[in-house]
Amino acid sequence: MIRRQAVNAMTKLAFGAAMVVVAIGSLGARPVAQDGDELRTITARVHGTFEDSSGGLGVVSGDMTIARFEVLSGSVTAIGRISGAIADSSGTVLGAVEQELAFSVANVTSTCNQLRMELGATDAPILQIPVVHFDAEVAGFDSRDGAAPKARPVLCAAGVVLRGRPTDEAVTRSLNDVVTALAVRSAR
Repeated sequence: MIRRQAVNAMTKLAFGAAMVVVAIGSLGARPVAQDGDELRTITARVHGTFEDSSGGLGVVSGDMTIARFEVLSGSVTAIGRISGAIADSSGTVLGAVEQELAFSVANVTSTCNQLRMELGATDAPILQIPVVHFDAEVAGFDSRDGAAPKARPVLCAAGVVLRGRPTDEAVTRSLNDVVTALAVRSAR
């Protein structure tokens, strides 16, 4: 019964989230790529669940754009903005979600073309819900655009750092270099 409610809620949430993204995009709140150049960011699809007021399983679903990395509580942490929607177990969309979220980071790998990392599960308050449990996810970035990789230098440098036994601070610096390089390239 709860599983069916969750599936119904997720279906309605996906539609609602698509409508929110369309509405936000049409208001100009999201940057738009020009000249066929896609925006470049480290992203992850995030999913969370919570117990709603009826005791059912509500859902949060959205996209996270990582803005920076920090060392928090002794581990590398990705901090970014989630854009999505939240729905209760009956599928009623409770609202759009636009807020900062932090995930611990593990198993970071980088080649000269790709960056991949695992984001640990976390709990966070979303809107009026005090505890939403977010599942572990994978975040990444792929620089390949035809034959001309755009973020190759910083991705190669990150790969060199990650091949050794880097400190959390070195990993954080390297990942923030990638974020900075992508922000500069996206602004062009």
